Amino acid sequence: MIIFLREKFIAQLFMWVIAIVFLVGTVFLYTNTRGGGDSEGEVVLRINNTEIKRGTFERAVADAMESQRQNQRFGTPPDRERIQKQVIDGWVQRTILGSTNVGATEVENYIRSDASRVDQYNLYQQWGVADLYADNVRYQLSANAIQNSIHTLELVTDTEAERAYQLEANKAKVKFIEFKYNDYTSIVEVDDAEAQTYFEENQEDYKVEEQINVKFIRVDPANLVTAEEVEAYYQENQQEFMTSESVKASHILKKFPEDATDEQKAETKTAAEELLETVNAELTAGTGFAELAKEHSDDTSAAQGGDLGYFERGRMVKPFEEAAFDTLKPGEVSGLVETIYGYHIIKVEEKKAPEIRPFADTQYEIQQKLVQASGVDKAKDVASDLLYEIEIQDYDAALKVEKYKHLSLTTMETGFFSRDTPNIPKIGSTWSYRGLIDELFDMEVNVRKVIEVKKPRQQEVEAYLVATVLAKKPAAIPAFEEIEAQVIDGLRAEKAKSLAFEAAQNLFNQRADATSLDDLLKKYEIPEGLTADKFPVQESSLFSRSPTSNYVAGMGSSAEVMLAAFQMGLNDIAGPFKGDNGVYIVQLVEREEADLEAFEVDPAEKARHRQALIQAKRRETFANWFAARKEASKLWVHQDYR
Repeated sequence: MIIFLREKFIAQLFMWVIAIVFLVGTVFLYTNTRGGGDSEGEVVLRINNTEIKRGTFERAVADAMESQRQNQRFGTPPDRERIQKQVIDGWVQRTILGSTNVGATEVENYIRSDASRVDQYNLYQQWGVADLYADNVRYQLSANAIQNSIHTLELVTDTEAERAYQLEANKAKVKFIEFKYNDYTSIVEVDDAEAQTYFEENQEDYKVEEQINVKFIRVDPANLVTAEEVEAYYQENQQEFMTSESVKASHILKKFPEDATDEQKAETKTAAEELLETVNAELTAGTGFAELAKEHSDDTSAAQGGDLGYFERGRMVKPFEEAAFDTLKPGEVSGLVETIYGYHIIKVEEKKAPEIRPFADTQYEIQQKLVQASGVDKAKDVASDLLYEIEIQDYDAALKVEKYKHLSLTTMETGFFSRDTPNIPKIGSTWSYRGLIDELFDMEVNVRKVIEVKKPRQQEVEAYLVATVLAKKPAAIPAFEEIEAQVIDGLRAEKAKSLAFEAAQNLFNQRADATSLDDLLKKYEIPEGLTADKFPVQESSLFSRSPTSNYVAGMGSSAEVMLAAFQMGLNDIAGPFKGDNGVYIVQLVEREEADLEAFEVDPAEKARHRQALIQAKRRETFANWFAARKEASKLWVHQDYR
């Protein structure tokens, strides 16, 4: 295991070009190195000599869509076509970037060089997939190497830097009246004829993918391990639950500069020796070690008074570990201890001798171990026997057999669901059961089968399903009568948007003598079914014109408002403007202009904007390079995903 000094912060995200490659790599690794690659269906993607089968591709798309659903709290649902394109580009990137030779030593040195990356590596190692993390680091380094090799001298002119500064420093604030789309749905009327016409004009929007209905019995290995077995294991294997010797310590770090030279290291040592004298003097005077750590330590633990908590052998770099475990006694403070990070002054707070962990603390751990050691085999046997009984009789009759009554098993039915559903009814999320959904869709109708369900990360058996696909529905556009309520809701939403815009337009047309939105709002006639308090005059926060986002702080997303706010005169009233959630009439109430004179005499601000522009140009250069390599690669995509 890579050794690290514990630092309590989240690992840095991979650079933008690796994000989708990481996801693709995850699916690719599980499929190709952990089994399941033989029954993946036809080839749907071919990049040079690399072939991707339908099952693997569908899992990558499903994982990406589920990830977006979990990270997107509001807005439109994931766009499958866009995500399919991202996944294809991810595989192309992975194939192209894989041509750069980055060795294992380079990968390890890169991980070791940053505590947060070490934390992340160790976390993946606990999951048993450290090779996945290392593999994706290799692709990150490969991308860096390629970028460095293809970048020409990127130049940014003074005019470009000044424009970028202006874009960020020019700010606006608006007051606004919001006509929310949702407010108008309650007064929208939709008749059957309208809904029928709307459906006929938008049939493709209602197309339903292939669906299946599954009947199953779930057999959980966890239910086949008894409390008596767990207790017996604890009593018979006490040595296994002996804790390791541990130390609770705090430290003050005088850190080496990044990529420090020998001269800089010598300077750091001199400063650390002076710090040691100060610390010893302050301790003698009665100052607490935690106070001194807060004041003097360069480590992130300074905020906690240098507290590192309890740790066992193997968790710290060797010199630190030897001082804490072998040299210092509780209450003692060390001299200078040199590590790769710099010079430490260590105080040992407490030491714990090895002891047997209480049964209550080990119960779950033992239960999980026994589940895999014996529960899985028992569950497999039960599922196989049930399958035999079901073949002879049926599901309900099988469960009435005496030997199954104590297991509390039940027969369940999913109802119809499609392959791209986020959740398999009565079973769980597609994300958690990524392989199961493919296996179910590959089954023939009325064929009974025992399916092994594995946990997605640990690849341990979670359950066995005795399953039957009762029926399949091919992909089709359903009859209007089947989805009439859904169509009516869709049409109602469209009509609500039109009503909101119409209401905003009518009010805006009455602005002749109004000098403020408050005056204008007095002229608003509330439609029956709406209440006045839904239309207060609101105010945004100051916002900049962003080239990448339409979000107006304190208001919502509207590209039209963001553009108009920087073209309006102070106190002008304009609109109506459409947004994601409503229609707006706005009044510009404040403008902050960029201070170009201050910018001219601020080298740090100039450098920041120059660097940002250089990075943008480099991304563009890389994107153009990648597009050319993609065009030149032997890329074939199945017609289903074009």
